[in-house]
Amino acid sequence: MIGLRKHLRAAGGEFVDWVSSAPVAQDPAVRAYFSRRINWFFLFVALIMYAISWPTLQLTHPMPAFLLPLVSAFAALPIALAWSAPLAGWAISVVSAQVIGLIVPTSDGWELTIQVTHFIELLVLTFMVMLRSPLRWIPVVWLATSLVVAYAVHPAWIIGISVMAVVVPLLRGLMASRRQLAERTKETEAAEAESAVLQERARIARDLHDVVAHRMSMVVVMSQTARYRIPDVSAAAAEEFDAIADAARTSLDEVRQLLGVLRVEGAEPNASPNPRLADIDSLVAETRRAGSDVRLTREVDDEAVGESAALVVYRIVQESLANATRHAPGSSTEVTVVPGPEGIVEVSVVNSAPTAAPLGIGGNGVGIPGMLERAQAVGGSLVASPTVDGGFAVRARIPTTPPREAAVVAQAPVPDRHDSAADDER
Repeated sequence: MIGLRKHLRAAGGEFVDWVSSAPVAQDPAVRAYFSRRINWFFLFVALIMYAISWPTLQLTHPMPAFLLPLVSAFAALPIALAWSAPLAGWAISVVSAQVIGLIVPTSDGWELTIQVTHFIELLVLTFMVMLRSPLRWIPVVWLATSLVVAYAVHPAWIIGISVMAVVVPLLRGLMASRRQLAERTKETEAAEAESAVLQERARIARDLHDVVAHRMSMVVVMSQTARYRIPDVSAAAAEEFDAIADAARTSLDEVRQLLGVLRVEGAEPNASPNPRLADIDSLVAETRRAGSDVRLTREVDDEAVGESAALVVYRIVQESLANATRHAPGSSTEVTVVPGPEGIVEVSVVNSAPTAAPLGIGGNGVGIPGMLERAQAVGGSLVASPTVDGGFAVRARIPTTPPREAAVVAQAPVPDRHDSAADDER
């Protein structure tokens, strides 16, 4: 018994493989048909109807035995197309019903010109055509079906077909309106969610403006008045306090400029221009005043680079210097901004290995992803990775005139930096 089961399973597997490898099984239309379960259902129904129609056909329509499978196929199999191609299935069914009714005689006492299975199939296909086909076909389907059913069954069925032709379009309209209502509801919910997000961002921007502006203003005031509040402040210390105040003013202006883009209520947007390549010099100077060893090589004309590209270059250098200051204290940093081939600006910020422990400044891990997004936004590319001597390098290629559509670029994987805290910050 077990051996018989194994043979049956093997034979079934070979049959499935043979059917799936047949040329007709590779046809896209056939594969699409059998990919949906509802088509399998109608195919199963068609086979059941065929199994009923063939044995009973000779009872209602006397004919040669070799014609029984063919006539039964026209009577039962078109229902297999009820979902995938209802109009084609209906056309086959209605034409075959009329032809059979005209040329095939019926047995004594059989009042219909077609089989009951054929009549059921015709009603189902008529319903499916009215439900799924374009509305312009409904009058044609109603007229043809009414004429065939009136001849093959009884004229009273015209009323039933007419009711179907009215009710089914109404059902279609009801379902379409419900779908549209669901789509509108979904769009409204999405718009409300987006509005809520924008309102929350505006609220956060207002709070950020209040907190940061107050704190930075206090830094400026304390730095400017330190020489008067603290006795015996040396000239070098006073100069350092002035540098701190200048850096705080610059940061405060940038914060106000970014918040101005959000149109914060009650705040006047700052109209100062975006940083250009020339501003990299002052950025490097500020980093040097903080005690870092930074060397700058800038050989690109400021006027030859578009505003958006210049801003991206500036932000990449700014973020890279900030990362080097936090994560590689005591290192030397080489900043290079030089022209590349075919209107490309090549930017590199490379720092050596640190000589002290990284500063314990936390971060949210958006440093390098933010630089990459800026580079991609103008059609450029960026790679950030450790160097062989224990340092870190950020290299970018930025078009001087960004294209309308940013090119898709790949980012090299960013291995671990000096420690986990540094990774979080970057």
